[in-house]
Formats: sequence, structure tokens, C-alpha cells
Amino acid sequence: MTSRSAFVVAVLAACLSGSVGAQYRWTDAQGRTIYGDSPPREARNVQRIDARGASGEADALAALPFESRRAAQQFPVLLYTTANCAPCDAGRELLRARGIPYGERTISTREDSDQLDKLGFGNRLPILTVGRQMQREFETSAWHATLDAAGYPRAAQLPRGWPSAPLPLVAPKPAAVRQPADGAPPEENQKTN
Repeated sequence: MTSRSAFVVAVLAACLSGSVGAQYRWTDAQGRTIYGDSPPREARNVQRIDARGASGEADALAALPFESRRAAQQFPVLLYTTANCAPCDAGRELLRARGIPYGERTISTREDSDQLDKLGFGNRLPILTVGRQMQREFETSAWHATLDAAGYPRAAQLPRGWPSAPLPLVAPKPAAVRQPADGAPPEENQKTN
């Protein structure tokens, strides 16, 4: 069975079972990395992969045409990119031209890169995830095949103003407030002229 056939079978099984749960990554007893929607109790290093939230708010999903909405709920699309990356731009353009509701995560800091490694995605960008399926690097026919298998229509119209603003993979930490050397609160230490 080819990997494409296996993917189609997995997609059909998920559709028939109605499972639309969250996606997780974990390590099994043999040390293998497993992806799925239901980690067993004995799983180690369980991490939730927040792909569904990346595809936009639930309100925005309701505005999608039926086929796109169903595909987005069952197989959310997440694009991992970096700055000054022509293949990333080409991948983003393919998703927009096809009308795919997707979320985008940018890799721009050391923390982002480390998190990408923890997810087991490697470091070759762009990376496209469609549900549990992953396409590393940009290749037009492979990306279209993955989206087709997940049930995304070839020509869909996204609602005006679809939320697709890229977010960093790792949320930035809030800036620490610097305390003056004398220990006084910052507002009490300011001098007025």
C-alpha cells in the first residue's frame, strides 16, 4: 500500500468514525514518536499540537462553505514558515489561491526552532500539516494531493478578512519590568523636569 493510499484510508476511517479530536504527539514504550488524537495512559512526553486553533476562530469556521468547513474541522491546516523564504511564499500563495483556511506559525527565534525540533518536524521549511499528515518543503503536486485527500475543494472562496495572520510558534514571554537600582518602584523613581 502506498503512503498516499494509506493516507486516503486513514482519512476515510476518520470520517466514518467521526473523530475530530485534538491532535497529540507522544512517545510509546519502545521510544517511537506517535501522532494521534488519543494518547494511551502509558504514553510519555505527551504534547498537544494546537493545529485547530491555528486555523482561525470557531466563528470564522462557521462562515466557510460546507466542504471547506468540514475539512477544516477534521483536518486543520497549519503552515510553518520563516522570513525571506521563497518556497514559504509559494506555499502560502498555493493555500490562498486554493481558498484553504489555514493557520501560520513563523519560525524566527531560537525558541521557535527548538519547539519545531521537539515536534519532530525537522528544520526544512516550509512545512505543511493537514490533520496528522505532514509535507516537508514545498512541492505543488504533493501539497495538492494532501489537501485533496483531506477533502478540501479545489476552488473554494474564503470569507472576506479570513483570519490568517501569522503567529510565532512559541508565544513571546512578557517583557520583565526593570527595577531601579535603589529598589523603588519604577514610577516613584522617575524624575520630572
